[in-house]
Amino acid sequence: MVVLILLIMPIINVIMVKRIKSSSYNDQAKERGYLLIYAVYWLLTLPIVLIDQTHYKTTIMPFNTLWDVIIWLLIAYTIVTVVLPFILLPFVKMLREKVAENYDSKLYPVTGRQQLMFIGVAVTVGICEEIMFRGFLQNYAVSLGLSDLWALVITSVIFGAGHFMQGLSGVISSTIFGLIMGYLYFTTGGLLVPIIIHILYDAKAIYITRFLQNSRLE
Repeated sequence: MVVLILLIMPIINVIMVKRIKSSSYNDQAKERGYLLIYAVYWLLTLPIVLIDQTHYKTTIMPFNTLWDVIIWLLIAYTIVTVVLPFILLPFVKMLREKVAENYDSKLYPVTGRQQLMFIGVAVTVGICEEIMFRGFLQNYAVSLGLSDLWALVITSVIFGAGHFMQGLSGVISSTIFGLIMGYLYFTTGGLLVPIIIHILYDAKAIYITRFLQNSRLE
């Protein structure tokens, strides 16, 4: 049952995102969309938490050298394409213009209240998706007899497919993110590190919003 729910998560995500985007000029409707995310994600995650707590910890799994290199190259790629631009945003005008051009005010939090609620969204999604995908689904794949490596790859592909409403680039970047989070889950022996990174990754939308708002005031 839980596996079925995870497989239809892409449909659930599309419904929630469309609901929020359709409320671009209605702050209350957008805030209700954020509340919907809280409700749906926790309703999907709580059964996993209540039924089985083994997903919080896992045996540290060694990967072969080739896969270690591949994952660390993906980490380096993410640092260069996501983290570094985030740091350079205040200093590079061209980068600010590009971010402003791609900024989606229909989805991102604009008002102070929405930004506060979005912190809850980032925490909710960070915790719940790591429990559902890395903690449960990745372990479930291993329990079916798949190797740690194949469990990591398949779970990451499913995770990436769940972000297809972001287009092909969103699917690819989400798959890469899933590979990194799954690798960290296996190599650190638990969900804590992936959850923290996932929350920070999603919360960057608040910083971008506030930065763009302050830039327009200057």
